[in-house]
This record gives sequence, structure tokens and C-alpha cells, in this order.
Amino acid sequence: MTHSLHRRGTPESLKNDYVLLVTAATNINHQGAREKLLKVLDIVWDVGPANIGSYDAGTILAGYDIGDIKAALNEVPRVRCSFSSQAKIKEAVRRIHALKLGMSVTVEGPTEDIEEMCREMGIQPHSVNLSLDIWGKREELPKEEILEFTTMCGHGLISPYLVEKAIAEVRQGRKTPRQAAAMIGKPCVCGIFNPDRAEDLLAKYTSGC
Repeated sequence: MTHSLHRRGTPESLKNDYVLLVTAATNINHQGAREKLLKVLDIVWDVGPANIGSYDAGTILAGYDIGDIKAALNEVPRVRCSFSSQAKIKEAVRRIHALKLGMSVTVEGPTEDIEEMCREMGIQPHSVNLSLDIWGKREELPKEEILEFTTMCGHGLISPYLVEKAIAEVRQGRKTPRQAAAMIGKPCVCGIFNPDRAEDLLAKYTSGC
């Protein structure tokens, strides 16, 4: 799941940031997959995601609920979401693994945490993707603290200018860090933006203002 692979930040800020993708493959196992993915959505919602959404419905940050997301699942469905603790991602994967649905399950987070989780559950990962950092004209990129927010949307839908606006509004007292985090995350329609981590980052970068 390379669109979630390049999240920027310190090891501390990435410690409680996990992404989960469960998907069917067109013309391989998509037939009947919608009913299976509805069960996955029930598990994810019960465990408590930081964010969840779909291209067809939008995310909970944009005001949609789990009913909207369920109704929008198409015939080649995908579940995309983020969690803010290792305990929650473990519980979600444990329950999904027990269902034996035959779907592709991808988890993104600190490699050592994911490897530990797989060992505990007796899961042999099919493959591991690693980000090799940024190559090219790095001087043309936004500042690192801005990239920590924008790279939580792997499809590039969050503008650096929106992040700068959010930081300014928190500093001015016009928004709380939580409100600003939700504003930043709304353009990310698939649901892998983590508003809990964004809230912590906003509090960090605006403290003492």
C-alpha cells in the first residue's frame, strides 16, 4: 500500500499511527467480497478507528457515518482506515484474521511493531514495503513540519497552504487543535489521515503562542 508508505515524522510521532487496508482483487476474488468487507467494517468500527472513509462516500471527518460508508461499498470493495494505538490495530487484525475471508490485508506503521504483531498471531507477511526517503530537489518541498501533515494523505490531496492556515488559526485562537486537525483531514477521502496524530502535532507546533 505505497500511498501510505511515506508518512514523515519522528519515531515518537509515528509510534501511534497505523493504517489498515482490506481489499478484494478485480476478477480474482471480488465476487461476494462486499458482504465480507461489511463484516470488516463492523470490526473496525467496533474497535474504534481514528478515521475511516471511502472514495464513494467520504470520511467521518467530513460528516459521514459508518452507515454511509457501508452503503457506498461497491462490487470491488476496499476498507481504508487509521488507528491511533498499537493495541487497536492488533485487535482489528486479530479479529479480521480469525474470519479467514481470503482478502488482502495491508498494515502500515513502524516496521518493528508490525513484525511483532505478526509473530504474536502466527502470521507470515506476504511482503514488506519500505520507504527509501525523498529523492530529488528537497529544497523545493514544504518544511518538514508541514510534510508531517500532508504525507498522511498518500494521494496528495492535502495542500501545504491548508496546513499553514490551520496552524495560524490555532495560534490565533480561532480553532482548537482538534478542529484544525479535522479541517486538514477532510480532503483525504480514503480515510487514512490520522486526526489524532494531527491534533498532537498542532498542539506541539502552536504551544507557547
